[in-house]
Amino acid sequence: MPHHPFKNNQLKPNINAGMKYFLLIIMMAVITITGYRWFDSFGLTGISMLYLLLVVGFAYYSTALLSVSVAFLSFLCINYFFVEPRFTFQVSHVASWTSLLSFLIVSLLISSLVKQLKKKSFQSEQAYQRAELSRKLAEILAYAEDVQVMLNNCAELLQKGFKKPVSIINRQIAQSSHHQLTKQEQEAVVWANANGKPIGPHTGNWPQSDFWVIPFNRLPDVNYLLSGEPVVFVSQVSDLESEETLNAIKLLTDQIALAYRHQIQKQRALTAENLAHEEAIRGALLASIAHDMRTPLTSILGAATTLNQSEITVSGEEMQRLTTIISSQAKHLAITTENILSLIRLESISKDTISMSLQSPEEIVGVLADLYKNQTNSPRLSINVNQADLLISANHDLIILALTNLIENAKQANIDNHHPLAPIGVAVGEAVDGKIYIQVSDDGQGFIEGFDSSQIKKFESSHNKGFGLGLSIVEAVAKLHHAELTFEKGANSGAVVSLRFAKPVIDLHHDR
Repeated sequence: MPHHPFKNNQLKPNINAGMKYFLLIIMMAVITITGYRWFDSFGLTGISMLYLLLVVGFAYYSTALLSVSVAFLSFLCINYFFVEPRFTFQVSHVASWTSLLSFLIVSLLISSLVKQLKKKSFQSEQAYQRAELSRKLAEILAYAEDVQVMLNNCAELLQKGFKKPVSIINRQIAQSSHHQLTKQEQEAVVWANANGKPIGPHTGNWPQSDFWVIPFNRLPDVNYLLSGEPVVFVSQVSDLESEETLNAIKLLTDQIALAYRHQIQKQRALTAENLAHEEAIRGALLASIAHDMRTPLTSILGAATTLNQSEITVSGEEMQRLTTIISSQAKHLAITTENILSLIRLESISKDTISMSLQSPEEIVGVLADLYKNQTNSPRLSINVNQADLLISANHDLIILALTNLIENAKQANIDNHHPLAPIGVAVGEAVDGKIYIQVSDDGQGFIEGFDSSQIKKFESSHNKGFGLGLSIVEAVAKLHHAELTFEKGANSGAVVSLRFAKPVIDLHHDR
C-alpha cells in the first residue's frame, strides 16, 4: 500500500483543539476578571456584550460543538459572578432570569447564524477559486500548440489550485519527472483506463486508496496499453477529502480531455496536410521536369540523330544550325540542373554556417559585368553606381549567384515582351533609409501589383520555359544575408528587383 500522507499527522487536530481550549480558558478568565474589576462601569449589559463577542469569535473560528459550549459557559459565568446573589447559581429576580435566558438564546442564535455565514462565505470563496481555476485552464487550452506542453501546464495549474501533487500520465506511465509511481499506482492507472472509471475515495472503486486516478476516456479501453488516453493522477488524498473536490477535478479533467483530443486531431490533420503538400511538391517537380526537360532533350536528340545519319547529306549551314540547337538546349539543361542543385544547397545551410566578409557592391557588379562580357549571346548590361566606397557584409559567391539569376530573369522578361535587345539595368547605391541596395531592372511586363517575396513559388514560371527557380534562389540568398528582397515597377515599364542590405558595423579598433 502506498504511503498515506495523513497517517503521520494524526496529532495535528488534537494539537489545534488543545490550543483552542487553552485560548478559551485564558479569554474567559480575562473577561471575567475585567468585568469583576470594573463591574460598576460596565454593568451587567456591558459584561454580557463582552461574553457575546467571545461567543461570536469562537463560533466563526471553531466547531459548532465548541461554540455552543462557549455560549453555555458564558451563561454560567454571568450567573455565578455577576448576578445576585453572587458566587452562586441562584437567581433572585425575575429580571435577572430574563437577562440570562435572553443572553443564552441570543448567543446560540448568533452562533448558528455565524456558522451559516461562514459556510456560505467558504462556499462562495471556493466557487470563485474554482471559477478562476477554470478560467486559467481555459486560457492554457485555448493557446496550446503542443500537446505535451499543454498537459504539463494543466498539471501544474491543477496542483496549485488543489494544493496537491497532480500529474497527467500517459500510457508510458511516467509523464512527470517529479512523480514516480509505485507498482500499485501503475496498476490503478491501467485499471482506470481499461474500465473507463475513476479510482479513489468517493468513487466506489479502490476507496481505500490515498490517490485519485481520473481517466480522460470514460469508456472501457481494452487496448489501453497500445492506444490509451492520459489520466489525471492526484496523490495525497485523505479519507476526509470532500466529494465536491473530486467532482471539481473531474469537471476540469473533462475540459483537458476535450482539448487533448482536439490537439491530437489537429496534429493528425497537420501531418496529413504536410504529407499531401510534400506529395504535391514532388508531383509539381516531376511534372516540371517532364514538361521542361522533354522539349530540350527532344531537340538535342533530333539534331544529334540527323547529324548521325550517314545517308543524309547535311550542308554546312544546316550542320551549324543543328549544332547551335544542341548547344543552346544543352546549356538550358545545364542551367536548370545547376539552379536545382543551388536551391537544394541553399535550403540545407543555415545563416551561421556561411562565410561572411566585408564586400564592395561596386566590385561585385564589376565581376558580374566581366562574367557576362565573356559569354556569347549575353544581355547588354547598363551599370550605374550611384555611390562608391559602399560596403556590405556578404558572401561574394552567393551574391553573384543571386544577381546572375535576376539578370537571367530580366533577360527572359525582355524577350517575352519583345524587347530582346533592351539593356538590363544594374544599379548600386544607398537608399534614404540608410540601406545599401543592389538592384536589377528590365523592360518586361513587370510583376503584378502588390507582388512580394511571400508569393514566390518554386517550380512555377510565367515564362515559356524554365522551372521558376530563379526568384526562389534569390529569396534564399536574401534570407541568409538578413537582406530585404523588394519588387517595384520601373520608371516606364518592367520591374525593378532590389536586394537591400543593412550597413555593417565596422570595428575600427579590430586587429586585422
